[in-house]
Amino acid sequence: MRDRIAVPLELDGFEVVSTELVEGLLEVEVRSTSPACCYHCGSVEVVGHGRNSRRLRDRSAAYLTVLVWQQRRFRCRDCGRTSREKHRAVAGAKRITVRFLRHLGALATCWPWTDVAAYERVSWWRVASAFDLRAAGEPDYGGSPPRVLSLDESAFRRQFRYHTVVSDPEGRGVLDLVEGRDQAAAEQAISRLPQAWQQSIQTVVIDCHWPYRKAVEHLLPEVRLVADKFHVLRSVDAAAQRVRVRYGRRPMVRGRDGGISRQHNPRFDPRVWRGRWIFMRRRHQLSGDEEAFLADLFSAHPEVGVAWWMKEAFAAIYEAPTRAEAQRRLQVWEANLPAASLPELTQVWRTLSHWRKQILAYFEDRQTNAFAEGITNKIKVIKRRGYGHRNPNRYRHKVLLACGRRPACSG
Repeated sequence: MRDRIAVPLELDGFEVVSTELVEGLLEVEVRSTSPACCYHCGSVEVVGHGRNSRRLRDRSAAYLTVLVWQQRRFRCRDCGRTSREKHRAVAGAKRITVRFLRHLGALATCWPWTDVAAYERVSWWRVASAFDLRAAGEPDYGGSPPRVLSLDESAFRRQFRYHTVVSDPEGRGVLDLVEGRDQAAAEQAISRLPQAWQQSIQTVVIDCHWPYRKAVEHLLPEVRLVADKFHVLRSVDAAAQRVRVRYGRRPMVRGRDGGISRQHNPRFDPRVWRGRWIFMRRRHQLSGDEEAFLADLFSAHPEVGVAWWMKEAFAAIYEAPTRAEAQRRLQVWEANLPAASLPELTQVWRTLSHWRKQILAYFEDRQTNAFAEGITNKIKVIKRRGYGHRNPNRYRHKVLLACGRRPACSG
């Protein structure tokens, strides 16, 4: 079925001759309005030498759109050579327009490439070339210099292949992505930043990862280094959970108690396992029934109660209004640690004690890696929607375009 419809071309240098809708495909016949000239010597002394019909894929206008360009051919009277006219809106020898190529690159930044190819009915390599053109060059370090940096890791593929992600939590974007998660990778990521940016950094937030700490102390020795609050609290909470598990587990000795299973063993206390999620809640989040449940559990297992109180006392350190008060609460907690006599908490503090300065630095500038963790989750979504990536260079560019500070797409 062939219907004539009106469509705004919005393409300078072309005029619409006719439009037709052919089986769901919008064909727009166009002609160039540029003056005739020789494309070899630039002379305007040319004569017409026929026309060539050239089909160009263009950006969709409610329907898949194809421009049928009546391309003119000229013969130059000065140099005697023939040439076909050119247009800046056409992507060279490609059978697409420049704006459609940019449109594919913008979609490839946010969508899986196979989805873009299926949606626009083009080949996969066409989408890949449009993305490579959009991602050409190094990241655009525009905007104001960052005051805070976040360093985190993101898995590229299995078998422990990671990337170091450098984020700006206040600017809400990723600054760079470097393969590896060791000290050399972190130093490379920081060194790539402009020198003015490195001098403007006041705070760097990291997990309790020694290679990142060594890199920051080596390149930015005057910068405030903050240990992420979430990871510090999670390590203490996990140690308290191990205490609960240790006192809840009653290993069955073969041949005793009639050989019955663990859950039916008379030495097994099911309250310890039922109280897992209640045990992990903060004190101010507990209801009256939950407090009664924990009181009954702690009366039967005092060591579990001690572990709960120790983790709550450590969480109260982060509620301190000043650094001095936080330091005092930390000293009290550390003094009570030998009396608690819980090897799980003693072991975790043996590690965290090396991060005392970085933990207390949080109270000088209350920054966390929350934004960096959100970026890591977004990167995971990008990988899963695309069913993984094999090219580290394209993977880096896609993360920078999709999560960078410069706008890439909407949605």
